Amino acid sequence: MTGIFSSLPTILITIFIFGLLIFVHELGHYIAARRCGVGIIEFAIGMGPKVFSWEGKYNTFSLRALPIGGFVSMIGEYTDEIEEKDKGKTPLADKSVLQRIIIVLAGPMMNILLAFIVMSILVMSGKYIYTAVVAEFHDGATSSAHGLMREDEIIEINGKNIYVYTDLSYKIVSDGIKPLEITVLRNGEKVHLTNVQVPTVNDGGVNYGSVDFKVWAKEKTVGAVIHQSFFQSVSTVYMTVDSLFDAIKGRYGADAISGPIGIGGEIGEVIDAGNSFTDTIRNLATVLVFISISLGIFNLLPIPVLDGGMLLFCIIEAIRRKPMNKKVERTISGVFMVLLLTATVVIFLKDLVKLF
Repeated sequence: MTGIFSSLPTILITIFIFGLLIFVHELGHYIAARRCGVGIIEFAIGMGPKVFSWEGKYNTFSLRALPIGGFVSMIGEYTDEIEEKDKGKTPLADKSVLQRIIIVLAGPMMNILLAFIVMSILVMSGKYIYTAVVAEFHDGATSSAHGLMREDEIIEINGKNIYVYTDLSYKIVSDGIKPLEITVLRNGEKVHLTNVQVPTVNDGGVNYGSVDFKVWAKEKTVGAVIHQSFFQSVSTVYMTVDSLFDAIKGRYGADAISGPIGIGGEIGEVIDAGNSFTDTIRNLATVLVFISISLGIFNLLPIPVLDGGMLLFCIIEAIRRKPMNKKVERTISGVFMVLLLTATVVIFLKDLVKLF
C-alpha cells in the first residue's frame, strides 16, 4: 500500500484502469438504452462537478472531476420532471420490464465481456498453456503422501470440475485448509482420492492451502487457446463469486475489503514486481480482468442503487404485474445510497490509514 503515492505512473495507471472499466460499464447501459428507445439526458464519466461537456445529437456527454464513477442519466429514471429540451423523449418507465432488464444487465455484462476479451489476449500472447496434469512435487509436498501421483490429471476437487489450471490452483488455495477430495484420471481410469492434504500458509491472519506440485505445460494450438480463454474467464467469474460468499461468511475479515486506494496500492505492487515491461503489462492486464469481473459481479448484487437492485425491482414488478410505487422505490434507493456512500467513506479512510 505504501507505494501508491510514491509513483505518478501508478496513480495514472490506476485512474486509467478504473476510468476504462467505468466507461465500458456505462457504455453498456447507454447502448442498451438507446437501442430500446429510452431518452438519455447525460452520459457522464466521473462524479462531482463537470470539467467539461458537449451536446451530442441525442444527449449531453460530460467528464466530471472525480474519477470514481460515472452514470447514464435517463428520462424518468429518478424524477418525473422533464426539462423542455428533453420533452418528446421516451421515459425509462414507459418501456417493458424485459427492456428495462436488458438495460440494467448491459453494464455488468460489458465488464464481464471485456474481461473475457482481455483474458483471450493473455492466453494467445503467452508462451505456454498450463495443464492440470501433475509433473513433479515440490520439496516437502504432502499431497504425494496422500495418494496423488505424477502424471495424474486432476479433473475434480471437492465436487468442482477442473477445466484449467486456474480452477485447480484456486480450489486448493481456497479449500486446502482441510483435507480434499480429488478425482484424477490415472492411466485412462478415474480414481477418487480422499483425505488429500496439502501444506497451508497464513497470510494476513487468513489460512490458505498451497499447491505443492508443478504441472505440465503444453504448446499452444487454436483449440487449446479457445478452451483456455473461455474456461480461464469462467474460472475467474467463479473465483470472484466464491470469494464474495467467503467474505460475507467472514472468512477474510474487514481488512480484505479494499476501495480504489487499496486497489491502487496493489497495482503499484504489480508494477514494482514486473521483471520486464512485458511482464508488467501482462500482470496489469490480469489485474484488470479480476477488477472488471469483480465490478460486474458486485453490481449484480440485489442492493438498491446497484444494477442488481434495479433488476430486483423489475422482477418484483413482473411478479406483481404492476409497477412499484415510485415514491417507495426512490425512498428505498435513497436510504441504500446513503449506506453505500457511508461504506465507501469508511473503506476509503481504512485504506488511507494503511498508507501511513
